[in-house]
Amino acid sequence: MKNRLMVWGVRCFYKLIGQRLHWRTPGARRLRGWCARKICADVQLPVTINAGVGLPPTLRMGPYAGIGQGAMFLGLGTVSLGAHLTMGPECLFITGDHPVPKAGGNFRDHTPVHADIVVEEDVFLGARVTILPGVTIGRGAAVGAGSVVTKDVPPEAVVAGNPARIVRAREQV
Repeated sequence: MKNRLMVWGVRCFYKLIGQRLHWRTPGARRLRGWCARKICADVQLPVTINAGVGLPPTLRMGPYAGIGQGAMFLGLGTVSLGAHLTMGPECLFITGDHPVPKAGGNFRDHTPVHADIVVEEDVFLGARVTILPGVTIGRGAAVGAGSVVTKDVPPEAVVAGNPARIVRAREQV
């Protein structure tokens, strides 16, 4: 009971104060990281969580991962963000979906489907990227701004567009 009450208190504190603190405020990033460890399933510090991010309880983050300003997590599925993730503002992670009923059917009579999203290590997500349920983004991939990722992205690929398509492979150093 005490643990539930503490998590509830941290959630309220985060919503009232943590989400709104400007990222340059001293200690704001550390405060959001501490709140994330209490609210989310698994967060390995240090992480960077910018202002305006609602933290879901099913979020998992590796060390040095960064969440861009105004990122949203929708649905009940798990979102796993790998280490050293770089993310632009207003990215959208959707883990839930409704099946489309046959003609004459009703949407509200169907149970929503939830699928996890996995973003592996060293990934770059541009601004306003949308990632749909069940997608895995491979290690070292880059996703262009405004892309809608509907299928898995292979490692070291550069993808862009709606729906996101492979533009090229990253060059070797």
